Amino acid sequence: MIEKDVAMQLKGTYQKIRQIMQLRIDKYGLPLGLLFLMSLIEKNPKASQKELAEKMRFTEGAMSNAVRRLMELGMLKQVPLELDMRYNRLILTDRGKSVVQAHKNHLFSVYRDIFSGLKQDELERLYDILLKINENLDNINS
Repeated sequence: MIEKDVAMQLKGTYQKIRQIMQLRIDKYGLPLGLLFLMSLIEKNPKASQKELAEKMRFTEGAMSNAVRRLMELGMLKQVPLELDMRYNRLILTDRGKSVVQAHKNHLFSVYRDIFSGLKQDELERLYDILLKINENLDNINS
């Protein structure tokens, strides 16, 4: 069944990309999930910890552990909100910002390497196919 073979290739591709990205951030002691949380904090600087947890699909406990771990690694700090001192805003430290930026730069390099040797029309066709696959996945979930 060709569908199964294609699905297995997609899964393998995903796993290889994940492994490449994880190897790059291992030196910081970060799993990809925490790096994604740092990127989310960077993109949503005014979001509350609760809002970030919802976007990450973390429980409150998991979010607290993630924040604690990032603070221990010197990637994140908590600053009390001016309007309500009971709540904290999460802010990336200079080290955290540097790690996120280095990850972005590495990611673009990996993207170039992944698609090396493909022609523009091949990339466009692949893009269209992946859009259709994602549309089908959205329909399955709704």
